[in-house]
Amino acid sequence: MLFGVLTGLAVLGGIALLVVLFLQRGREGVDLSLSGLLRVYLYFASLAGVVAFTVGLAGILAYVLAAAFGLEVIYGPGQPRPVPAIAPVCPPNATCPPFLTPFPQQVIPDDRIRRQGEDLVRGATFVVFGGIFWGAHWFARRSLAQVDEHGSGLYRAYLMLGTAIFGIATIALLPTGIYQALSYIVPASQFSFRPGAGEALSGGLAALPLWLAYLWLVMRALRTAPAPPAA
Repeated sequence: MLFGVLTGLAVLGGIALLVVLFLQRGREGVDLSLSGLLRVYLYFASLAGVVAFTVGLAGILAYVLAAAFGLEVIYGPGQPRPVPAIAPVCPPNATCPPFLTPFPQQVIPDDRIRRQGEDLVRGATFVVFGGIFWGAHWFARRSLAQVDEHGSGLYRAYLMLGTAIFGIATIALLPTGIYQALSYIVPASQFSFRPGAGEALSGGLAALPLWLAYLWLVMRALRTAPAPPAA
């Protein structure tokens, strides 16, 4: 869920960002030279690395939350298990006929345990590769940084795009996940179905610190921005 939300928002935001930068290329817009296009790629690739890192963090959080609060809260109810057949009770003072011995029931493993393990493996993989991918492009950005890089329109657009992506993901996923988790406090009716809160809750918790980090960077860039010259 989180991967789809972040990918969709990143694609839409990236298209909108490119359109705005192209329209403003005459006024501190994007430089269409080779170095300018490379800087645009490095910023987009850095954001892709952060998205991959967040997806991995969500998987690790799902594993931890399932271990802390139980598999049912995070992954929902498990599959119904077959009830073994029980021989009927004979009436008193009566000869019981021979009953067939039921076949031994096959032990069906809980599929939620497999999902929990997959979340941990996927989370660790995405965290490692997302961190490496972001680190490599961050180092390349520093090597190509201009004197006033933090004051450039491309850097500010990168911060605003990250703030919007993770902010929308947080407000879309975190309240839903908290509601689904708290719904297990209320007794359920006999035929009601309650989905697990794992995808929404872990995704919202993973996106929350990234949204706060990008928002802090935006506010810091606003505080350090030079004042416009007097008319």
